[in-house]
Amino acid sequence: MFNYVKAELWKLTQRPALFLTWGILFLLMVVYSVLLSGREYSNLVAACTVVLVAGVLVAPLLVMLVDDGASDTLKHEVAFGLSRTRIYLGKLVAVLLAGLALCAILLGACLVGGWLLLNHSDPEQEWTNLAVLGFSVLGAVPIWCGMAGVCHMAALAIRNTAVWICGYYIYFFFGQPILLALVAILFAGNTSSWTATVAEAVFMPSLLLTPRFLSGWLTWTYQVWCWGVGLGWLAASTAAGLALLKRKDIR
Repeated sequence: MFNYVKAELWKLTQRPALFLTWGILFLLMVVYSVLLSGREYSNLVAACTVVLVAGVLVAPLLVMLVDDGASDTLKHEVAFGLSRTRIYLGKLVAVLLAGLALCAILLGACLVGGWLLLNHSDPEQEWTNLAVLGFSVLGAVPIWCGMAGVCHMAALAIRNTAVWICGYYIYFFFGQPILLALVAILFAGNTSSWTATVAEAVFMPSLLLTPRFLSGWLTWTYQVWCWGVGLGWLAASTAAGLALLKRKDIR
């Protein structure tokens, strides 16, 4: 398994699309930092906290870089003697490692660059915002992994890349208002009830990374929610993806 993951990561580094994607995301990060910082480092850190949901949006792009063309190479890998389980899990691990590396590079460059270039008029607020950011990132990681797992499952189950990517973004952008409408109907308009909140968090994990949950929710209970929901999606999508791949007719 270790050698297979290394091979997948090596293939990933040979794709120009990887560096193009990372370069575009880096430029977007720079523009966002300039616009939101107000030349104050504490503002920049606070802005990083509320944009963590972007990791959910980037998940399909990272999965596509690893799984692009996987349907065409599966028959060769299986014929070579690799089990379908190893193929599925190896590519999934490669996706997760690439995503975590991207997060570390972008977030690290943003924070270090901001520390060197921006003003530090309120050091106490800076450390408070950094602590909040660290706590928020800790909760965001499992959500990112869960959504990456869903995309990986879709990429290997659906041959047409455009179909599963469109489906993912449609669910992301239009699923929330539809879910809120259903919750309002099921709970007689009481969308703030505990049951309604649980339903929203389970079926729309990205909501856990929005200001509504970040504001006043930064407790260890919040971490339990994030890790429970994120790892739940990852485990469910992995089980479903393995079942589909094992039944798939590879030609």
